[in-house]
Amino acid sequence: MTSIPNVAGPAAAGSTAPVLPSPATPPAPSGYAPVEALLAAQGRRSGASDRLRRRQALLPSLSRDPLLLLAVALVVPVVAMEVFIGSTRPGIAVAASALFIAIQVGLGRVRGWPRAIRLTRFALCMAFVAYANLDLISGAGWPLLSLVVPIVALAAASGGEALWIVGAALALTLAPVVTMSLADDVRRQLVAITMASGVMALGSRRIVASLERSRDRLRRAQARERRRVRQLAAVERVGAILAREGPSPAALDSVVGLLAETFGYDYPSIYVWNGGVLRLGAQRNYTAPIEEFPADLGIIGRVARTREAVFLSDVSADPDYVAADNDVTGEISVPLLGDGDLLGVLNVETGGSRHLDADDFSTLTIVADRLAVSLALGRERQKLTERARLMDRLVAFSRSLGRSLDPATVHEQVAAGASRVITADMAVLALLDPATGEYRTVKVEGGDPAALGVRILPGEGITGRAIESTTVVADDRLERRAFPKGAARIRMADTVAAMSAPLIGDHGAVGAVSWFREDLARPFTAQEREVAALVAAQVALAIANAELHHATEVAAVTDALTGLHNRRFFDTSMVRAEASRRRAAEDERRPVSAIMFDLDHFGLVNKRHGHQTGDRILQAFAEVVRRRVRASDLVARYGGEEFVVVLDGATRTEAVRLADEIRETFAGVRFALPDGAAIGCTVSAGCSALAESETAGALLIERADVGLAMAKASGRDRVVAA
Repeated sequence: MTSIPNVAGPAAAGSTAPVLPSPATPPAPSGYAPVEALLAAQGRRSGASDRLRRRQALLPSLSRDPLLLLAVALVVPVVAMEVFIGSTRPGIAVAASALFIAIQVGLGRVRGWPRAIRLTRFALCMAFVAYANLDLISGAGWPLLSLVVPIVALAAASGGEALWIVGAALALTLAPVVTMSLADDVRRQLVAITMASGVMALGSRRIVASLERSRDRLRRAQARERRRVRQLAAVERVGAILAREGPSPAALDSVVGLLAETFGYDYPSIYVWNGGVLRLGAQRNYTAPIEEFPADLGIIGRVARTREAVFLSDVSADPDYVAADNDVTGEISVPLLGDGDLLGVLNVETGGSRHLDADDFSTLTIVADRLAVSLALGRERQKLTERARLMDRLVAFSRSLGRSLDPATVHEQVAAGASRVITADMAVLALLDPATGEYRTVKVEGGDPAALGVRILPGEGITGRAIESTTVVADDRLERRAFPKGAARIRMADTVAAMSAPLIGDHGAVGAVSWFREDLARPFTAQEREVAALVAAQVALAIANAELHHATEVAAVTDALTGLHNRRFFDTSMVRAEASRRRAAEDERRPVSAIMFDLDHFGLVNKRHGHQTGDRILQAFAEVVRRRVRASDLVARYGGEEFVVVLDGATRTEAVRLADEIRETFAGVRFALPDGAAIGCTVSAGCSALAESETAGALLIERADVGLAMAKASGRDRVVAA
């Protein structure tokens, strides 16, 4: 209760001392005031304001205490009436009125029991009016009974327990009619007062009730508006957090923190779409949160499938609802969309007395839009970063492929480099074998080495599918039953994320590069699929170059007809062998021997049966020699129908024995002619060896040639050691 301002000043408070002026202060320089004077003046003003406030607090304010105002309004006509009728007891009327006012003031200052105090003050007003009519103003008809009307009006307007006063006041106005003998006109006046009081009470109650309803609506509207302003401010904070930090785990946690603390939502959560499942990004207040939501589970899963927001004021009414907390009663779930693609779901649940409404739905829709934009930008940034990393690794991989033209080295670089460009638990290189026409794995990086050499049919497994379709193929959940038969038992998870890119050559797929991940939460992205195609193109080119280079090298040192080394390769190899033998100490030199072969009467065979038959005979003899010699031996077509074999570590006797075995084997070979007949062919051979003191390769060949000449001269089809 506020006080009536004391406008009388200090003199009114009983002070008789004159107000003296302040002591004079020395004049200040022109344009300036002494700091002490300013502070003193400010202190005097502050002290005066404090004294004024204390005095104002002594008495309640009439304008803010309607019951005190009513009391004053009742006292004025009573005192005036006493004076007007010339009462012999005006002092009693004034004293009673003053006491009445004092009691009202005292009760107005009581802060506890507001309803009881208000009812008491109304009752005092009724008692004062009754006392004024019965005792102070003597006379028939209760002349001041009309003072009940303002009491009835104020009580009716106050409502609640004050309505008892309305009934009591109406009863008071009818009391003289019932208990006293009154003139008809007085009786009619009293009845009229009672009826007017009733009408006044009814009208006042209806008007005040209407005003109260309007006030309540205004308060609710203002509360909604304040709430809306707070929510919009919080939305701006959400946008600021996301703009500053992006959709990081910390930023998502800050967002759900705002939803819980500023918006007052009991259970906010954000789920991020990751392939075929929604993963929990951040949450508040759940005791057992659901970490993953498949697209076929619950309200959140339905939102992920339909891309449409859901507002449930009562979750028990929806059969799809899956409870993460038993206290939940309402839920709002909004999809986070970017260019039509699902990025995640914003979910809010409440329980207890907190109820969700349309304003909440509207606000969460705005928050969801901010989140979706941030997630979309974050994913774009992530894609750009991922693309940059992939491209950097791809460039490094391309450079490494150009460092060698050896096919075996290239195969190793491909498998190792492919797993670095696109990280995977296992990378596999499969190539077409031209000899068999089958696709087989030729190199495995990581994983089980048992995957090496596995035969792959077109359409079988991820690699076979890529070979068959000649496009990049990815499978987020490749099961073991879909593996190639040869790889059915390799050590690997039963379900993996897999991707394969075909190697395209001039005549279709020549193989494929495949990647496998056991972590199903890391499926191969669109960026990685794009880079996989680039990797495959680089690999196909590198392998083609290596094979072409290898074929060129082989053609340069290989006889095209027999597949044995040619004379150029033989001469070069003999020079290296001679140099190596020369560097070795004499007692450390290994034995070395040579065999020179020449087909008997080969020119006559060509003349009689044609060069095609002659070529077949040369090829057959080359095959016999290839099967009999060791991999470390030097074998070459020396010229025409002559062949030479250099045996490292073999003596001349061992050379003679080997030459005789080859001669006998070749003599048993028959060649079919076009007319159905069959012919055979024989071979002569000369053998030689070098002593420990000898190093010249030319000497070795010359001696073998001498032995060959001796074999020819002695009848052919024999071996002679020179």
